[in-house]
Amino acid sequence: MDLQADLIAYYEVEAAGGLRVEHARAMRFELRSAFAEVLVDGGVRSVLDVGAGPGLDTELWQADGFEVVGLDLAHGNAGQMRQRGLRAVTGSLFELPFRSQAFDALWTMSTFVHVPHDRFDEAMHELLRVVGPGAPLGIGTWGGRDFEGVVEFGELRPYRFFSLASHDRWREMLARHATVEEFRTFEATTADGWEYQFAVVRAPG
Repeated sequence: MDLQADLIAYYEVEAAGGLRVEHARAMRFELRSAFAEVLVDGGVRSVLDVGAGPGLDTELWQADGFEVVGLDLAHGNAGQMRQRGLRAVTGSLFELPFRSQAFDALWTMSTFVHVPHDRFDEAMHELLRVVGPGAPLGIGTWGGRDFEGVVEFGELRPYRFFSLASHDRWREMLARHATVEEFRTFEATTADGWEYQFAVVRAPG
């Protein structure tokens, strides 16, 4: 099974149909706004939005005056972003198509939910490679319990692989690579019982 190929296939279908449904947008809007204040206070200019989907957050970063690039696995999502005047690139978080220390900050929401635990360190190394020393990263993902596997739900195919970690485990995983400055959890709001985890971490300086 090629997990990344299946993800690309799924999100290309989703993008083609304009089917993206944003969960907990009020929560996500609050988190992004608070993180934007951190960036403004730190004099940040450039932001990389990893796993941007059709660019709903990317658009907000641009409206706030940041130099932002949205990156997504699906060509369809990158195309939607470009149509709305956003800078967008197709690519994987395991091989980011940017030079080292290209960005002042990074934002990624609900992307790590598709990263297997045995590739987590690889992914974090790559994210940290493209930001400067001491850069802030806003990282959100689903979790609350330990689980990995393909979940068969929804009408789109192929089914996707998901990777979740308990709150304590996820915080420890992040702390292996960066300083955890903020860590918040949110109770489940859907029948699957998945909770949300959001962290602000600081790249080694």
